Amino acid sequence: MPQSGEQARRRRTGEMDDANIGPSPSIYSVRSEQAAPETDDAFDDGEAETGTVLLDPPRPPNSAVKLRPLPGPNRANRGPAGAPVTPIPRRTGQRAGKAATTAGTRASWLYNEPDEKAARRVHWLLPLGIGMIAMLLLWVVGSSVLAWGLDRYDDLRYGNPRTYQIDAVVGHGDSTQHPSHFIAMNLHGQAIVIEFPAGNPQNAMSYVVPYYIRQQGGGTGGDLTPVTVEFRDVTGDGKPDMLVHILFRTQVQTFVFINTGTKFRPPTSKDVIRM
Repeated sequence: MPQSGEQARRRRTGEMDDANIGPSPSIYSVRSEQAAPETDDAFDDGEAETGTVLLDPPRPPNSAVKLRPLPGPNRANRGPAGAPVTPIPRRTGQRAGKAATTAGTRASWLYNEPDEKAARRVHWLLPLGIGMIAMLLLWVVGSSVLAWGLDRYDDLRYGNPRTYQIDAVVGHGDSTQHPSHFIAMNLHGQAIVIEFPAGNPQNAMSYVVPYYIRQQGGGTGGDLTPVTVEFRDVTGDGKPDMLVHILFRTQVQTFVFINTGTKFRPPTSKDVIRM
């Protein structure tokens, strides 16, 4: 069929009418299903072995990434002309190990770094302050429990009011068969000792310690402090003297009464006392 001059001009310039003429097989050729390796030997200045220029068809705009399909069992190691193609070896050895290490490091950073930063944001004074407060609370609670336990022990041993009794021979008309009886008590913070010479209540005598018992250490009141008595010669005259002990939690205070042979008296500046 004869061609007009306009059609010949369009064919020479490549401006073919898209509505009448589609893409020519000589211009656009489909690549082989198994692509040849992209090496310098496969292509020479855009020309294949047959001399035909291989051009890819126009790619429509698309943001998705397309992956090249893996070779099938019947197409493996075959080029466009059916010639065997040497596959490109994958990255192995040091580079692959380095890439894996880098990927692992990045993954570790992505998942672990926020926790480490959160831990670093805790100031060292915070756990120290919490520990000191816990120790203070433990000390306060422990002291209160210990004081309560000691008070209950004193209740069992000395009663309430605190009372202590003892028999002793002090030379006030008594003997080993009929010793004198002494009762020491803490009567609302006042230490009092009552003596029954030879066990006879008709001749009872009382001695008041010139000292008011106040609350000291341990958290207990002064009226809960035990009072005891002891008999020992502290003046060197051969007669047993009376020693009144006030048993505080942290210390013991002692007050001495001098034995006159018939009763006890408070000490004076002339008395030489050797404890």
